[in-house]
Amino acid sequence: MNFEGFSTGNRAVQTITADVSELIKDYSESHADRLRSRGGHFTADELIPVYYCALAGYDNDDTYNNLLFSLRDTLARSPKPLVFKDSEFSNPTPAEVARFGNIDRGNKTALISGICAGISVNGDPVRTEAARNAVKNILESSDEPLNKIYNTGIILGCRFNRVYGAADFKNKVKEIPVFIYYGKLRSAELTLLYLLSCSGMDVIYISPDKSCLQLLSDENRNSRMQIFELPNSKEIMPYPEKEVKAKVATAAYSAERELDTLLYGGDTMFRDFQFSDMESTTLKTTYDEIDILWNQPARFRPGFQVKGSRAVVPTLFAKISGVADGDIKAYWEGIEDKLTPDTLVTVKAPGYKEPTDYFRQYDPYHDGHRIFADKLKSSNVNTYTFLSDELQWLIIHKIQEAYDSGFFTVENDRERLQYLLYAGMNIDRKVLRIMQKYDFTKNIPKFVIIDAIEDTFNKVECAQLILFSMLGFDVVVYTPTGYRNIETFISSDAFEVHQMNDFKYNVRVPQFKIPDKMPQPKSKGGLFSNLFKKGRK
Repeated sequence: MNFEGFSTGNRAVQTITADVSELIKDYSESHADRLRSRGGHFTADELIPVYYCALAGYDNDDTYNNLLFSLRDTLARSPKPLVFKDSEFSNPTPAEVARFGNIDRGNKTALISGICAGISVNGDPVRTEAARNAVKNILESSDEPLNKIYNTGIILGCRFNRVYGAADFKNKVKEIPVFIYYGKLRSAELTLLYLLSCSGMDVIYISPDKSCLQLLSDENRNSRMQIFELPNSKEIMPYPEKEVKAKVATAAYSAERELDTLLYGGDTMFRDFQFSDMESTTLKTTYDEIDILWNQPARFRPGFQVKGSRAVVPTLFAKISGVADGDIKAYWEGIEDKLTPDTLVTVKAPGYKEPTDYFRQYDPYHDGHRIFADKLKSSNVNTYTFLSDELQWLIIHKIQEAYDSGFFTVENDRERLQYLLYAGMNIDRKVLRIMQKYDFTKNIPKFVIIDAIEDTFNKVECAQLILFSMLGFDVVVYTPTGYRNIETFISSDAFEVHQMNDFKYNVRVPQFKIPDKMPQPKSKGGLFSNLFKKGRK
């Protein structure tokens, strides 16, 4: 434990610094031991040193599960009063509100005084006074109308009394109580956690979902809360009820991981399949740069970077509209030169009836805006259970990312998510096999579409293209006719358009053969010589 910067001032309740690697030990420490660690100069009434922390995110599933289980189990068996809550707070009951009596709502000072009077910790005048002072400061800083201050104060006071009422102080009056709050967090709950901490209670907020970090940072009153961020994020699951069997590292394994960190911890050398997570970024290029970048491994492309355990993969998403100089022979040869062992070639066919009735099976797994990721992954509509957990999570998270990006320009939010779910949960087996062997630092898989007909792309097709791009594929749509196609439901912000100087109609698309190995690069005379060719921009 660290106690740097500690000073008592005129307040009995003071926060102390926890160590994320010793949370259980820190929160289990008795009041007497905390005082002794300060030289024994204080009594329990003079000083109440408390921890006030948030643990956002998770590291390893098993380790995280056992940390949470052990934290609650250890505290429940300790002499410390423990209050654990993993559900939303309900509204105050009439009996709880009645405890505050008739409060003068016509005057802010009298209103706040009346609310403070209704707050108390039985048998503990020190905590009662500390809590009332904190409530006074919270409400006095509000610029809301008096009726809103009243509502806020009553709800805050009732919930405070409820938490302390749930703490069993019998034979534990000298111990510091602990409040564990697990689950989704809103501003009102965060204010309550602050108040509980100010009153002399150890408080810890826990969420594996890191979306809470913004709120924690923005509304961390007086910078009182100590916030720990773990590397990964996932949907909030039920609090663990038992320990799971976890793996213990041997000395040799630990040494190997240390060597990995030394060799592969930067951004130049990478172990095979070092990254199980990725994000894609679309490169803005000239037409000729497509040929230059096409067969470059991800790690050599401009914009490649590493963010912790995630690789940022620079990809191409382009539409080639028309045929340069009308040379259809060179046009087909250019496409053939781009084929690699991990290329999928699709020739656009006339549209088909979209299976909208099929969408209903996904309705239990989203609210029209957010996917219930854990529920979807464990459901019978998830046909990817034969894939690794990492790849299943990647697909589900990219569906949500595609929705959030706004690239899929279907106006109805719910319909937009339904199409993306359908496209994302029905990926062809050929694509899944390519994704299985996709190392995010090496060769980038390709998706080439040739559209030589008049039909525009439908919603399912557009959703598929956006998802392929999000999943780290290079996507190029060849349109010799120059007709409008992917623009129908894909935002222009998602892709680049390269306009040629001629158009071809009623062309016969040749049968392309996918090579068994990467093609050798062909000499093209260099970038600058290509800049002066006709028909490209």
